[in-house]
Amino acid sequence: MTAFHLAVQMALLMLVGFMSGKLKIVDEKFGPSLAGFIYNIIFPCVVFRSMLRDFDLSKISDMSLLVIISVLTMGLMALFGIGINLVFKKNDNLSRIMIMNLMFTNFTYMAFPVMEALFGDTGNLYIVAYTTPVRILFYIVTPILFIVGRGKESENCEPKIMGKTVLLALLSPPVLAVPIGFFFYFTKMPLPESLLRAVDSLASAATPMGMALCGVTLTGIPLLKMFADKRVIFISLLRLVAAPAIVTAIFYLITRQVSLDPIIVKVSVVYCALPAAAASAVIAMKAKADEVKAAQCVLITTLLSVLTLPVWVFISERLF
Repeated sequence: MTAFHLAVQMALLMLVGFMSGKLKIVDEKFGPSLAGFIYNIIFPCVVFRSMLRDFDLSKISDMSLLVIISVLTMGLMALFGIGINLVFKKNDNLSRIMIMNLMFTNFTYMAFPVMEALFGDTGNLYIVAYTTPVRILFYIVTPILFIVGRGKESENCEPKIMGKTVLLALLSPPVLAVPIGFFFYFTKMPLPESLLRAVDSLASAATPMGMALCGVTLTGIPLLKMFADKRVIFISLLRLVAAPAIVTAIFYLITRQVSLDPIIVKVSVVYCALPAAAASAVIAMKAKADEVKAAQCVLITTLLSVLTLPVWVFISERLF
C-alpha cells in the first residue's frame, strides 16, 4: 500500500503542474525558469542537508557494503544501458535518458518511506547508506552523460569546448555542495538553526517542484499520446522489470555461495524496482535533451510501479 499511496501522491503533484500549464496559469517560460531554480538552489540544499543529517557512520561494515553495492549497481546499469543502445544502434537524447533512468531511481521521495515501511529503522539506516553515493553521482554523472554522449551531434563536440563544458558541470552548485557538506559534517562546525531550517525547507521542496515541473513539461502532449510512445514504454519496462530482475539474479547466485544480511539484499533489490527519479526531467531540461520524453518516463514508471513494486517485494521476501 505504501507504493500505491506514494505513486498516487506523485501523480497528483504532476497533475497540478499539468493543469497549471493547460489552464495557462503559467506560461512557456515557467518550465525552464523553474528547472534553473531547482537545479541551482534546491538541489544544492538537498545535497547539503543529506551530508549533514543523513550521513551516518554507525554500523559501518554493513553500510560500507551497501555503498559498494550501490556504486557497482550504478555501474552495471550504465553498462546495461550502453549495451541496449549498441544493440538498437541508438545515440539520441532518449538513449541517454534511458541510461540515466537505469542508473538512478526515485532515490528520495519513494526510497525512504518504502524502506521504512518494509524494514523499519534498519531499512532507514540502510537506504541512507545506499543512496549516499547515488546522491553524489547523480549530480555529477547526469550532466556529463548528456554532454559527452552527444558526440558529433553536439555543437560543443570539439575537445576543448567539451572539456570546458564538463568542467562547468563539475563546478555546478549541486556538485560543489558535496565537499561543502562533507566539510561541515566532519569538522562539526555549528551552523545557525535558522539557516539549517531554511535549507531543510528548500530541500523538502525538491520532489513537489520536480513532479510539478514534469506535469508542466507534459502540457503540450495530447493525453492519449503520453502512453503511446513505444520507446518510453520500453524504457519504463527496463527500469521496473529488467533492472530489478538482473540485480535479483545476481544476488540469488551470490547468496548461494556467501552469507549476506537478508535486509541488505532486499533493500538493494527493492531500490532497483523504484520508478525513475523526478529530478531526471530537471536534468534533461537543463541539458536541452528532450525533457518531454524524460517527464513521460517519470510519469509512466511512477504509475506502473504501483503494480510492479509489490511484486518485487514479494519475490525478494521469498528468495532472500
